[in-house]
Amino acid sequence: MNYRLVLLLTLACISSNIYAQVQAEVDRFIQDVKVKTFDCPSDEIIPQLDDYLSSQDITETQRFKLQVEKTHWQICMGNYGDAEETIDLLIANPIALQSEEYYALAVYQKGFLFDIKEDERRCDYYEQAKSLSLNKFDDISLSSELGLMTYCEAEIDDGQKLKRLFDILEHYSMRGDKPTIAHIHNNIGLIYGRLGQHVLAAEQFQKTHEIGFPHYQGANKYASLISVFTSLLASGQYDEAEIVIDELDKAREAVDVPLVHAWYYYAKGRFNLRLGRVEELKKSVNDWRPHLEGMETTIFAGIHHWFEIAVCINERQKECIQQFLFAEENNGPSSLSFLGGNVDYLSLMANAYAVAGDTDKARQYWSAFEDELRATLANYQSSGKVLGVANLYNKILELENSVIREQKNRDRFTVALLAVFAAALLGLAFLWRRKQAEARSYDSVTGLLNSRAALTKIRNVSAPSEHKTIALALFDLANFKEVNRLLGSNSADDAIQQIAMTFKNITRDSDIVGRFAPEQFILCLPDIEETSAKTFFERIRVALESTHLGDQKDRKISVSSSMSIYLANAPLDDLDEVLNDMMLSLSMQSEGAK
Repeated sequence: MNYRLVLLLTLACISSNIYAQVQAEVDRFIQDVKVKTFDCPSDEIIPQLDDYLSSQDITETQRFKLQVEKTHWQICMGNYGDAEETIDLLIANPIALQSEEYYALAVYQKGFLFDIKEDERRCDYYEQAKSLSLNKFDDISLSSELGLMTYCEAEIDDGQKLKRLFDILEHYSMRGDKPTIAHIHNNIGLIYGRLGQHVLAAEQFQKTHEIGFPHYQGANKYASLISVFTSLLASGQYDEAEIVIDELDKAREAVDVPLVHAWYYYAKGRFNLRLGRVEELKKSVNDWRPHLEGMETTIFAGIHHWFEIAVCINERQKECIQQFLFAEENNGPSSLSFLGGNVDYLSLMANAYAVAGDTDKARQYWSAFEDELRATLANYQSSGKVLGVANLYNKILELENSVIREQKNRDRFTVALLAVFAAALLGLAFLWRRKQAEARSYDSVTGLLNSRAALTKIRNVSAPSEHKTIALALFDLANFKEVNRLLGSNSADDAIQQIAMTFKNITRDSDIVGRFAPEQFILCLPDIEETSAKTFFERIRVALESTHLGDQKDRKISVSSSMSIYLANAPLDDLDEVLNDMMLSLSMQSEGAK
C-alpha cells in the first residue's frame, strides 16, 4: 500500500514538473514572438502557436495572449473576419482581465478592424484602448492616440492634429526609435491623404517605407508601399506609381506569401483600371486568381471580385453583370461591402446598370455619385482643402461619359449642369496641378530648390549685360559628417535646415539657391559685377561657418565650408561640364586640407 502511494506521489510530482516546464516554455515563446502594434508577427511562428493553443497544459492567461498574437497576425494577413470573431469572444469573456496587456491589445485591434471598415465605432475602441494602456503599454497607447488623432476628435482642427503629430515625431526622433518614427510618418500621411494632399501623403508613406524597412518583419516591410502607390495614383503621378508596382513585384520574390502577391495584383489592377487598360486589367485578374487560395475571407478576395466586375462592364458581359446586380440588390453574398457607399462603389453600380440597360437605376447611382463628390468638394473648400479637386474632376468626367452614352443623351438639362460643374473643376484642377509641379521643385528638408529645379533655372539665365557676369558657386560642407556625429544622426535634418536658413537670409529674390547634394549647395547670381559676386560669395562662406548648430561639452559646433566659383559672360549652355570642373576643384581642396 505504501509503495502504491509513493508511486502515485512520484507520478504527480513528475506531472507537475512537466506542466510547469510547458508553462515556462509558452511564456518564453510569447515573449519572443511579441511585436509592436504596427509591426506583424512572423509567419513562421504560427504552426508552433497553433500547437500551443490546442494544448490543455496552458493557463487561460497564456491562451488569451496567444489568441491576440494570432489575431494580430490574421489582421496583417487581411483575414479580418476570423480575427474579429476571436477578438469579440475574448473581449466578452468574463474571466479576461482588463488590466492585462492582451486585453488592451484586443480592444485596440477591434478599433483597428472598425477602422478598416471606416466605421465610426472605431473611436470608442481607440479611446478605451488608450485608457487601458496609458502609462503601461507604450505602443498600444501611442497607436490608440494616433488612431484618435487621425480619424476622431472632429472638434480639433487638422492643422493642430498635424502639429501634435510632428511634436510626437520629434519626441521619438530624439529617442532614435526608428520603427515608431516610421509608424508616425504613416499617420501623418493618412491625414494628408484625407485632406486631399496626396503628393504630401505619398512623401510621408515613402518615409514610412524607407525608415521602417530595416526594422519591420516579413511582408510588413513592404506594407507601406501600397499607401505610397495609392497616393501617387490619386495625385496623377502615374510614372512614379508604376515604379512602385515594380518594387512590389520584386517584393514577391523576397517574401513569397499570398499577402504580398495580393498587394502587387491590387496595385497592378487598380493602375490598369484607372488608365482604362481593359486587357491588362483582365490579365491581372486572371494572374491573381491562383494566389487567392486561403484568402477567400479577406478583403483582397473582394477587391479581386471588384476587378472582375469592372472587366465584365467594360466587355459588356450582361449575364455576369446581372448576376452581380442581383446579389448586390438582394443582400446576397456581396463581396464588395468593403467599398461601402464610396464613390468607387457608386461608380461601379452606375456603370453596371447602364450596361444592363436600366437607365433609371443608373441615373440614381449617378446622382448619388455626384452628391458624394460634391460633398467631398464642399469639405475641401470649407477648410481651404482644394488640392483634391483635380481627382474629383477626373472621376466625374469618367462617369459622366459612360452614363451619358447609355442614356442616349436623355436628361440634357442635368448633363448641362454637370458640364458647368466639370468646367469649374477643370479650372481648379489646372491651378492644383501647377501648385503640385511647384511643390515637386523643392527639397523636402530645406525648402530650397532641389538640384534638378535649381539647375533648370540656372540653364535658363539670360546672358549678362555689359561689364557684368553670371556668377556660380558650389558650397561644400566639408566637415558635415563630423558635425553629424557630434550632434547625432537624428539632428542632421535640423542642422541642414539651419544652414539653409543662412542661405535664405542672405540671398536676394533674384538669386537662385538650391540643395545640390546632401552636403552641397549651389548659388547663382545673375547679372552681377565680378567683384561684387566674389565679395558676396565670401560673405556667405563666412556666414555658413558662423552658423551655430549646437554644443558639445561646452564647445560650439559649426561647419567648415569650401567653395568653388565660376564666372561666365554668356548663358551656361555647358553647365554639366562646368559643374564637373567645380566639383573637381572642391575635391582637390578637400585633399589639400588633409
